[in-house]
Parts: sequence; structure tokens; C-alpha cells
Amino acid sequence: MLGASRLVARQRVFTPLIRQRYASTSHGDHHGHHHIEEDVTVYPKEGFATPAWRRFFVVSIIAGAVYQFAPKPSEEAFITRWLAMYTTTSEKWLDMNVRHTALSKNAAEGVNLLTTASRPPIHRMRFPQMMDNASPFNVPVGLNADTHDFVAKTEHE
Repeated sequence: MLGASRLVARQRVFTPLIRQRYASTSHGDHHGHHHIEEDVTVYPKEGFATPAWRRFFVVSIIAGAVYQFAPKPSEEAFITRWLAMYTTTSEKWLDMNVRHTALSKNAAEGVNLLTTASRPPIHRMRFPQMMDNASPFNVPVGLNADTHDFVAKTEHE
């Protein structure tokens, strides 16, 4: 009996959750009656008297006046002198480019030297006296090498 009352109480707790469908309806909706909200926003009248158009016309007039009354490129104007003060001269650029070219050539020669390097054509032996170490009588017929013309090179040659 006690278990049945708990079951009924549990069903009452979960029943309202099942009946409410939040994703598909709102609380105040009734079947078939939908309330559409009207757009009550009042838009201003469009024309050429808006602040954006006024600013455009004022900026256009100022740009035309600056273009008309600006000094000619050949004249020595303040802006030209100011820019010349903070720019690098062509002679300095030429000098920097010449130095860069010389350094690049030196670096390329170093890379070329390292990439084309090869081992010396002679075999340097640590102990050249080892060539005469073997017995001349322990060589089979036809396999002896004529070594009387060999000259051991030293590091000074």
C-alpha cells in the first residue's frame, strides 16, 4: 500500500513536465489562434538631406579645393621638404645595395667551396711503413705488385 502511494505521487510530479511542450507552443496559445505582432517602427524619410549625404558633399568639396589649390609637384612645398627629411637618399640606397651584393657574392663563394669540395686524390696512410710489412714469399704467383716506383708523400709536398 505504501509503495502504491509513492507511485501515484511520482506520476503527479512527472505529469506536468510531459504535458508542457515548450518547443512547439507558447503558454498562452490556443489551437488555431495565432497573434502576429505588427511592426510599429517608424522609419525616417529617405532623401539627400540626411547627415550622411551632407558629410559626403562637404568632404567632396574640401577634396576638390585641396586638389585645386595644392602646390604643384615641382614646387618645394612643406610636405615635400618634410618627406625628404625622413626618407633615405638614392646614393645611400646605392651604397647599401653595393655592400649587400659584395656580401652576397662572398657568401655564395663560400657555399660553392663547401658544396664542390672533394677528398684529396691520394690515400693518406697513417703508417706508410706498413706497405712493406708483409712477407714477399707469401704471395701467390702473379699477384705481386710492383711497388718499387711508389713514393710516400709527406704533408709538405
